Amino acid sequence: MGIVALAEIAIALFFSKKVFQRNGKPAHLNQIAQVFEKMFNCSFGSIYDQEVMVFRRKPFNRTKALDFLRNLIIRKDKESKE
Repeated sequence: MGIVALAEIAIALFFSKKVFQRNGKPAHLNQIAQVFEKMFNCSFGSIYDQEVMVFRRKPFNRTKALDFLRNLIIRKDKESKE
């Protein structure tokens, strides 16, 4: 997964409003991005530039990383049931 794919996940978490700051308010995109940078030892540069890259994708590729991860989970679930 590349930087744009990680940004896609961070942006999705931001839009979900389910990631919170310590004060209980939803986290800002740049806060989520900073955690991702530390966690994955990477640099987005500007997360807002990465956000533009995600939305610049063609509609069928806009959630490419999320679709990939979703399909992995589905495949593993099917394998465990066999």
